[in-house]
Amino acid sequence: MRNSAWWLCALLWLTLPARGDEFRYVTEDGTQVTTRARLIGAGQGFQALERWDGQIQLVPTGAIQAREMVGDPDPIDVPGMQSLLTELFGEENVRFESRAPFLVSMVLDGALDRVGEQRCTQFIKKASTFMKNVDGVFLRFARSMKFPIRDLQFPLVLLIFESDDDFESYAQLATGGRGISAANIAGFYSILTNWLAVRMSTCDTFEVPLHEAIHQQMYNRVLQRLAPIPKWFDEGIATGFEANGQNINVHPVQVNSRYARQSQRLATGVDWRTIIADDQAFTADVLAGDAYTLAWCLHWMLVTQHEDAYQDYVAGLSQLTPLAELGNRERLQLFEETFGHSVREMQSGFGPAIELGIRRQKVDLRDPMRPGYVEQQQQLGAVQVKAVGNGQGLVGAEGRLKNISPLRSMTYYVTIETQGGQYADWVLPDVRPSQTVNLPPKIANHAIPGARTGPSTAFQVWIRSVAAESPTAEQWKDGRVPGPVTGR
Repeated sequence: MRNSAWWLCALLWLTLPARGDEFRYVTEDGTQVTTRARLIGAGQGFQALERWDGQIQLVPTGAIQAREMVGDPDPIDVPGMQSLLTELFGEENVRFESRAPFLVSMVLDGALDRVGEQRCTQFIKKASTFMKNVDGVFLRFARSMKFPIRDLQFPLVLLIFESDDDFESYAQLATGGRGISAANIAGFYSILTNWLAVRMSTCDTFEVPLHEAIHQQMYNRVLQRLAPIPKWFDEGIATGFEANGQNINVHPVQVNSRYARQSQRLATGVDWRTIIADDQAFTADVLAGDAYTLAWCLHWMLVTQHEDAYQDYVAGLSQLTPLAELGNRERLQLFEETFGHSVREMQSGFGPAIELGIRRQKVDLRDPMRPGYVEQQQQLGAVQVKAVGNGQGLVGAEGRLKNISPLRSMTYYVTIETQGGQYADWVLPDVRPSQTVNLPPKIANHAIPGARTGPSTAFQVWIRSVAAESPTAEQWKDGRVPGPVTGR
């Protein structure tokens, strides 16, 4: 699916129902707009209008000319949401599976044959079952922690994009280009649309959909959207549920082997107060990985060592209102007053606590990645390679690739590109869904156009793919390949 630049306008201008408080305001270009919505918050120069479909419009306060109080709009139901998404993405491009309160929507990259349609139906049923399981696991934890749980008002939407290009276009529009760049986002929950969107490739293990679904659960059942919730708490509770594949067998009280292992690699001088007071580290491409690990550490420490205060803290967060402000000092003060300890005391106690937790839960901290191997996942392909050398200063690789598209056979073009300006490439035609094929050993001895050449032992892996029956696939098989990504 292409020509997606109209999506953002469609999100804002789809037909609204006849009931609800009526607001009239003027846009930046002078257009007068009348909409029906519920006012859920005001502050920072904006008013937050929650529409009948669960989306929030932020309107500058000075732009609102009139409001007629005629009652809250009736919230959208699952059939209504399905109609909205059909209008937004096009009937030919979207497939649905409904299992209340969830609506799973697959946004396709093109027409499917009969077998592909059958695979698509099976896949979105699997995704729907997964989301329902998330619902149960989350609610059990929330009740055990005495969260202030409220009833759902809107269907919970999961958008799965088959095409990385379509996902990135949607992500750029939905986020306004703020935060981590779209190319580096695997999936996200939007507070404004209330929708969860992921790349289809992330559903090979469902790790990303699980993480983002916890955000969706928290903001629909516990927290207020657009409230000043610290990012460390947002990401701390979501990382606490991350598990092995679609088997949701981990929750925040348990030690997550990956984050526990990563916590040992972080510099001991990192101050927890940094992420408690400020969200900036979570929105930087370079720093986000460490910030997420610290968020897991902090959240695990609180939920296991300070359960009563943790429950009070969550209850307090649930009372924060949309568009309210909470400064850095206020965040630190709220934290230390609620937990009765300084952040430094908390941080100094983490090491002994996590070591005890690892022993009690018999957590295996060994890295499951085989030594010497590199993994990459792009464009519906998952590659695992290890470096090989030729004894003359050049590096190469060998390994395997898996087609992680559940829908189609794909043709892949894989390159390894060294810091020394050389590359090697493979064309892997007609790889069936879930099939794994070998990458035979190759040395990176082709010069990357525009790059300086020299010895190097480091390389990046790039994966590109097209449908196996496409004209581009035939070109690749004939040797007309796109070449390296870097250089030029």
